[in-house]
Amino acid sequence: MREKGFDLAVLLAAGGFYLLNRLWVAGGPAGWFLSCYANDIFAGAAIAAWTDLLLRLGRLPPVRSWRQTVPLLLVCGFVWEVLAPMWKTGAVFDPWDFAAYQAGGLLWLMGQKTFRSKQTQKS
Repeated sequence: MREKGFDLAVLLAAGGFYLLNRLWVAGGPAGWFLSCYANDIFAGAAIAAWTDLLLRLGRLPPVRSWRQTVPLLLVCGFVWEVLAPMWKTGAVFDPWDFAAYQAGGLLWLMGQKTFRSKQTQKS
């Protein structure tokens, strides 16, 4: 039950960062990185957290390894980076976004592992 809280916190943090980035931060000195890749890093973490929550709701085994997150995020990246430019005007293909999604998934995995180990130590 507590791991759901971690996933929800990641989703809220990603959503909050996206809004903050879109409304205030992206125009600052670090605007290039924030507008190009930071949202994709948070998106990778949010996708992994959302998938983990959905699997738990379906009483399926949760996401626990890079062998699960890497293919998931590659498929999501393929849809957004390869297919979306085919039907959305203004969308562009950026191969670095694939790396940003994977980095977000890796950060989520590391956060999950740390969270689980702290929960085990408390028990």
